[in-house]
Amino acid sequence: MKLAIVYFSATGNTEKIAKTIKEQFIELKNTIDEINITNYSERNALKNFSLYEALIFGFPIHYWRAPRLIREWFTNLDGKGIKCAVFFTYGGVNAGIAHYNIKTIMDKQNFNLIASAEFLGKHTYNLAGWKLMETRPNKEDLKIAKDFASKSYQRFIGKDTSRVEFEKPKKSNEEIDTIELAARRAIPTPFREINECSMCGTCEEVCPTNAMNKENGKPNRRICIRCLRCVVNCPDQVLIMKNMSAQFQLQQQFTLIEEELRIKKSKILL
Repeated sequence: MKLAIVYFSATGNTEKIAKTIKEQFIELKNTIDEINITNYSERNALKNFSLYEALIFGFPIHYWRAPRLIREWFTNLDGKGIKCAVFFTYGGVNAGIAHYNIKTIMDKQNFNLIASAEFLGKHTYNLAGWKLMETRPNKEDLKIAKDFASKSYQRFIGKDTSRVEFEKPKKSNEEIDTIELAARRAIPTPFREINECSMCGTCEEVCPTNAMNKENGKPNRRICIRCLRCVVNCPDQVLIMKNMSAQFQLQQQFTLIEEELRIKKSKILL
């Protein structure tokens, strides 16, 4: 079977899960292409999946859903009924309505979603003083990723004819849009800490939204999605985030209950 695994990964969590899934499909004697759509140019050049018999998509969760740029990207695609599986990575806070939302989008764009999963990974804002899922994904998460690949394969080849379904969430997209807007306003953007920069332009090249300006070391705040890919990929290590430890401590009082976080597991939804 000819497959493609298509993923968006700013800090490496989603990529690590994607490569594990890819390895498992290869073990199952499939041919699989790996397509990283994090870069703006590569994402917007990819519109045709006619070469493939099935697809696996992988995305992080931003504000309870797949990143907005991914949701908008899907509106220009025609799935032509192709079977696909999808997985998400997140830092342990809340998977939100990601599964229901992406299925709604995929149904509209004529993709046939047959399996979904979610995996824990280091939270993006650990780069700004948070301490969430610092050792994830771990061996157990990767084992679940392999199991997800095997179970998805059974549905791809028709041995399991079930489809994945999700209950409609209580919160609407409009309500979550309001939450997302408020959160983005409160979260700072990366910046260049010192002037000892080689001006290599890597930060501009890797920015998923073309928001970064290498000249002043700052992104366009309006379109920056705070994914911190520029921080992770800066060869000079001169890009940083404002310390957000205070926000983390505040969240711990209300939503980040340590005991609950400790027992969280990656899971497959079939």
